[in-house]
Amino acid sequence: MAATHGQTLGSLLTLLLGLTAGKPFISLTGPSQRTTPGNPVPFNCTAGPFSSWDFNVTWMKGGDEHPASAQHIVTNDKGNYSVTSKVWVTLARQDILLGITCEVTHRELEEPLRKTMNLSQVLQVVPTLKITAKTLGIHIHVHQRVNLTCHAGHFYPSHLRLTWMENRHKVQTVESPQVTRNPDGTYSLEHTWQAEATLEGSEFACWVVQDEQPPVQANITLRAQGSRSGKGRSIHPSSLQGPLQRSEPGTSIQLTYMSSGFPSRHVTVTWLKKNRELPKQQTHVHASGDDTYNVTSRVLVPLLADDVLSVVQCHVSHKSMLVLHKNISLDQYLLVPPTVTASQASFSVDLVAITCHVQRFYPQSVHLTWTENCHTFEGAEQLTSKQNSDGTYTLESSHLVNVSGQESERVLTCKVQHEAQPPIQANLILSRAAHGTYKPMESLGPQMPVLIFVAFLLGFKVLLVMSFIVTYICRRWNL
Repeated sequence: MAATHGQTLGSLLTLLLGLTAGKPFISLTGPSQRTTPGNPVPFNCTAGPFSSWDFNVTWMKGGDEHPASAQHIVTNDKGNYSVTSKVWVTLARQDILLGITCEVTHRELEEPLRKTMNLSQVLQVVPTLKITAKTLGIHIHVHQRVNLTCHAGHFYPSHLRLTWMENRHKVQTVESPQVTRNPDGTYSLEHTWQAEATLEGSEFACWVVQDEQPPVQANITLRAQGSRSGKGRSIHPSSLQGPLQRSEPGTSIQLTYMSSGFPSRHVTVTWLKKNRELPKQQTHVHASGDDTYNVTSRVLVPLLADDVLSVVQCHVSHKSMLVLHKNISLDQYLLVPPTVTASQASFSVDLVAITCHVQRFYPQSVHLTWTENCHTFEGAEQLTSKQNSDGTYTLESSHLVNVSGQESERVLTCKVQHEAQPPIQANLILSRAAHGTYKPMESLGPQMPVLIFVAFLLGFKVLLVMSFIVTYICRRWNL
């Protein structure tokens, strides 16, 4: 997002120069990271200075007016006014060609102040992926050469990295493959790689990575089989596909198996989860026109919070003979949102230990911040997330807050960003009257005072409390 950061910095510099010179200027800033379609993102427009507050702010998305969500007026020491307006925009894939415009009118202005930001700067469109196979008719002993083509469709921005895998081993990586721009502003690409099908069968995968996003992949299994006449060998391609986006527990995902080249229609496909057959499955076998048969099988898999370690088994048999056994890990399709809580415990007369508990989430990556009155404060100890027995993760972030001189209650907020989901937060009211007490014990040495404090420790582990005590003693006594 270098472009967005650069535009944000430029807008702020422009506004600063305008305020210094006394002439009205306008700035427009957006989110610092790209977001996928369907998610709301904020934009902020600031304009000023003006001699009076009778100005009007209008937001436009494309050619349509968009309602603002908040507006704030500030007066400086010279009696001039500036305004900051905020708007939330829910992104769509077709917004790549659109812009968001902030327009400010005032009686002192000959023309309205206007600033536009292209929505393509904040939009991330994940590609759709599939692999197709084309045989070359070249036979080397029991091998047959096949051209595999990875089709990545309708993604944005254009830069990505493509990797071919064979039996989970990397065989080729292309940093910036050639792309084609689509009429809707997105990009597509096709990349072909030559593989060899064997009698034993091999699994091939195409992985595509955009920026720092999780990879998107498509799989295909190739197996060389003997022909009816015994002369030469024919290809038997198959693929297993799942959804491109992760889903939360309580929903269902669809898995699809497709294959071709069966000599008869006696093909059965069985889907199992935890060794139990899944009920919602459909299999269709149909003739392909070249005396072979194609098979397509689909199944709906219900997702649970403890499915991080679960697998779905796909068994394919032809005339009661097993021709494919495949395990599909559900962790690649599962999104378990965290449960976020906050707790506090007295550490000393002037210090309170606050902890944010982020529990049972998957995947592992989260971003945690502490704020007070919308201002982020640093210095919190963020421990490495730990994996639970069910495959989910737990994280705790702790911070010591100085409450000396505090008269009123303070509200602290722990905000957790997980994947591309809206942030989850927990508020904590810091009241000095609720703090525990502590008293010093007789020292065991001239520079080793021992503090024993009496308080109800809410959700704290013994090791965490000991860590706070050691840190405090070392800082106070310069150890």
